[in-house]
Amino acid sequence: MARVTEAEATALLAAAQRGEPAAQSALYRAHRDDIARQVLRMTGNASIVDDLVQEVFIAAFGALPGFRRDAQLETWLYRITINKVRNWWDSQRRRQRREDQVAIGPADPVSTPEEEATAHEHRRRLYAALAELPHKYREAFTARAIENLSLQEASDRLGVPVSTVSYRTRKAEEQLCSLLGLTKEAGS
Repeated sequence: MARVTEAEATALLAAAQRGEPAAQSALYRAHRDDIARQVLRMTGNASIVDDLVQEVFIAAFGALPGFRRDAQLETWLYRITINKVRNWWDSQRRRQRREDQVAIGPADPVSTPEEEATAHEHRRRLYAALAELPHKYREAFTARAIENLSLQEASDRLGVPVSTVSYRTRKAEEQLCSLLGLTKEAGS
């Protein structure tokens, strides 16, 4: 999508808030890829990305008339995405309890079948451990360690102070190390 001026973006948002399909479609096209990347980073499961992106936009367009613009649209969409991913994690946790298994996305391409199996197992263990963390720790860890956001960027997206992001990330690391049977090196 071509760069738009702030006035054009404001007009597009206003039209989308009025329910104009063309404006909503333009907003979807402008933000879909970012939302999809966020969902994939937070879940590690490529097979559910399209479904969760659809849920995010259904929720966003339903709530759009009440969007007061006291936050950036991107930040607002990020919060909706986090809530949809939370719901997904909760359903995965319930399903895991029922079925005693975790859904994991496809393995990254690696050189040998042994390396692929090892990478898949590491990813499975990481996402299983992430599923055990409280939402607030999982979100902070994902923002900082998986998305590589700065503390300030994570703070803005999560809507909490920088110190809170730092604390939650540190707690998530400690809990992940414990869940994965790893020892955290001194000073890290």
